[in-house]
Amino acid sequence: MQRSGISLVAAACAGIAFYTLYLYTLGVLIEPLQREFAWSRAGISAGLTIVSVATVLCSPFVGRLIDRIGARRIALAGVSLYSAALLALPLAGPSIESWWLGWAFVAAGAMLIQPTIWSAAVVSRFDRHRGIALAFTLSGSGIASFFGPALVDALARQYGWRIGYLTLGLVGLLFVLPLIWRVFFDARDLERLSGRPATSSRTSDGLSAAEGFRSRAFVQLALAGYLGTAAVTSLLVHFVPIVSGGGLDRSSAAYAAGVFGMAAIASRIGSGFLLDRMDGRWIGAFALGIPVLAPIIFLNYDGSFLWAVIAAAIIGVGVGAEIDALAILSARYFGLRNYGLLWGTIAGIVGLGSGTGPLVAGLIFDNTGSYDILFHMLIPLSAVVALLLISIPRDIEHGKRDQLPYP
Repeated sequence: MQRSGISLVAAACAGIAFYTLYLYTLGVLIEPLQREFAWSRAGISAGLTIVSVATVLCSPFVGRLIDRIGARRIALAGVSLYSAALLALPLAGPSIESWWLGWAFVAAGAMLIQPTIWSAAVVSRFDRHRGIALAFTLSGSGIASFFGPALVDALARQYGWRIGYLTLGLVGLLFVLPLIWRVFFDARDLERLSGRPATSSRTSDGLSAAEGFRSRAFVQLALAGYLGTAAVTSLLVHFVPIVSGGGLDRSSAAYAAGVFGMAAIASRIGSGFLLDRMDGRWIGAFALGIPVLAPIIFLNYDGSFLWAVIAAAIIGVGVGAEIDALAILSARYFGLRNYGLLWGTIAGIVGLGSGTGPLVAGLIFDNTGSYDILFHMLIPLSAVVALLLISIPRDIEHGKRDQLPYP
């Protein structure tokens, strides 16, 4: 693995971590926001829905931009805008509409630093070690889920929830943005800087956009990604309220939530190693199917810290391998010619799932006072998602070569 490739992966990992902070930290702020403004859990969670709707609507266009101008310039603009949005979010309140407006600003930045940006850059630079490189890249979300909830919870307890978002915005401006500026270059950026044609054989191989959108693989990957992500993020975002409602104190619940990160990182590294050697359909089916065990635990939850940690680890394993498998399968089915557009569209649909899942969970709780209906829904849904991935026809890799100019 070349040194420049390692630098790219490090920068992309930081970008992924920064992007996913909005998702992993909201759960610990639901109760403080409810106490201050008396907003409903569904209303608070609707912020994620705003981000996911914007992502799914704009992802095809962002993907097309990646295919045409490369990921670097998009990432620089996105990190800047997203950081500014986090810094502005503490201005929300007391009306719920001001909260939603703040999240619309977050959405504008988030759609420019969504996983498509980072994974497309890594996929364009790696082939033989693509799975493990992508695994390290996407481990950024595990890092965010490990440190994010505990950090923001501690800041919220000591200084209020607003300081949590101010801190996250400063992290983006002072750390992530300079790192991206220095080392984040995808294959198209390198081609442009070196004077090579912008459409080399490496980046022009694969399906046309029309062929990709019409394929059975596209439909099944998108549907499995949407349903699986909606299921796992509904549990992830509402994890702290679920276990604290079962008798665990909120501070311990936040620490238990940190296990998401450790489990996600371990899962990502393991799945990355396996994705370079095994059929990605089975890895994806496992990742999107294993979270079925968490609702079973929650249906019988008694306030135990140990069982909260076990449930968090199960959810983390699913989060860890899910996007990796979908991104790798997209590259193998579609090639790199229109990878940004096709994978970007799938990632946008996956992002829609990350917003609708928590919203549905919040609505269920607001109307029933319990999450039990959610748990009963998720058990059969996980099996359906796994079957969608397993039943895709055996994949064919586009553009695989013995000698590559990149690692």
